[in-house]
This record gives sequence, C-alpha cells and structure tokens, in this order.
Amino acid sequence: MINQEKTSDRADELETMITFVNVFTVLPDKQQTAFEAISRVYREVVKQQPGFIEAKLLVSDDGTRVTAVAIWDSVEDLAAMRQTQGFQNLHDTEFFSNIVSNDAHTYSTVLEVRL
Repeated sequence: MINQEKTSDRADELETMITFVNVFTVLPDKQQTAFEAISRVYREVVKQQPGFIEAKLLVSDDGTRVTAVAIWDSVEDLAAMRQTQGFQNLHDTEFFSNIVSNDAHTYSTVLEVRL
C-alpha cells in the first residue's frame, strides 16, 4: 500500500473520494461522434447523481481516444449511478458503435498538490 501524503486542507474528504478514469479507444475518424455519446451520458445522467463531484472529458490529439475522469464521493455512489435506468439506456448499441474498447478503473487520491 502506498503511503498517502495529504497536502490539502481536505484530507478527510480525500480519504473516501475516488477518481474514476475510463479510457475509450475509438474508431479512426469517429472521435467526435464517440465524444458526443460519452458527453451525453455525463450531461444527462452522471451530473444528476448523488455523490458526483466533477468530471472532465479529454480527447487525444491523435484522434484515437476519449478519456473520462470523474471525481465521486465514494465507490458506492459510482456503483449506484451505474445501476440507474438512465445510465443503462444510454449505453446501447449506438453508444458502442464507434468505440473499439474501454479501460475503466477507480483510483484513490494519494497526493494532491495545488497552488
């Protein structure tokens, strides 16, 4: 286990907060379409859920990936969101039609450095 160093006044919050990172590899020339489908999930479902704090969607400069980075109060809040009907409805055949694969993991904050 990594020794967690907290350099923030939010040390207690950092104990339970998680970061969810999902890297989607997309079909060539379909990054924009995949981004729109992924961003729809975040705009219409994720941002409404209890425990959701913030998210960033990133697109790779080479056009092959869309990465979602989301901060949640807890892994339980993330799991509950994934069980919602809205989340499941938006993850249909059309959603996955431009996605080759995805690699999703949750992370614990070990170090936070800010100005």
